[in-house]
Amino acid sequence: MSDTGTPPPAPEQPADVPVAPPLPPRRDGCLTAFMVTAGVVLLFPGLCFLAFAGQGAPFVLIGLVLVGFAIFLFIRVATPPKPRQ
Repeated sequence: MSDTGTPPPAPEQPADVPVAPPLPPRRDGCLTAFMVTAGVVLLFPGLCFLAFAGQGAPFVLIGLVLVGFAIFLFIRVATPPKPRQ
């Protein structure tokens, strides 16, 4: 007399094995590009004021910081993520 209608019991997972949390949902690339573009556009009025108000040194410093930050972000995006341990 075999019971073919019920599935076999599932093996229990040991309690000492940590369960990895679920990965967060991936962001949409189009939305990210739109947000970056909108941020740069919002910076233009202030940068133009510094450029045309006769104060060139802060404008150069801000430009170097922005270029450095952009390079950092491009490198971070191009580098594959490290596997979680």
